[in-house]
Amino acid sequence: MSAEENKKIAAELHATLNRGEIEKAMTLFADDASWIVMPGGTCYTKADIKRYFEKTFKTYEKFQLKDVHPPVASGNMVTHEYIHEVKLRGGNEGQVPAVVVMELRDGKITQVRHYIDKLEAAKQLASGAAKLAVNAVAKQVEAAVNP
Repeated sequence: MSAEENKKIAAELHATLNRGEIEKAMTLFADDASWIVMPGGTCYTKADIKRYFEKTFKTYEKFQLKDVHPPVASGNMVTHEYIHEVKLRGGNEGQVPAVVVMELRDGKITQVRHYIDKLEAAKQLASGAAKLAVNAVAKQVEAAVNP
């Protein structure tokens, strides 16, 4: 497949997820596909990917992927930067940055490396005592990484 065709497949994955069409999204994956969530390196098989999407749509009453930059393709690799616009069921809303790097083979996604800012997600979505704890950790991390 061409880089342009691979870019269309990546865009279609995000479009199907924005519509909540898990079954259609799953048709875009190869049987041996994997999904790695970073940081943390949680790896999912194709069956796990479907459960991951199902859990996502149960967790959030709003879940939309908004482009920061459209997908960029080179050969069998596609990179896509976007924002998760989410609202927890009965809870807080957030806009969480993420980047995916996809590998494709023969028109199917074989691997997704999903880099998500989990600390930013926690800062936006936590509430009560958890929010105080997350903000304290975030402050320490920011002090450590900012000169």
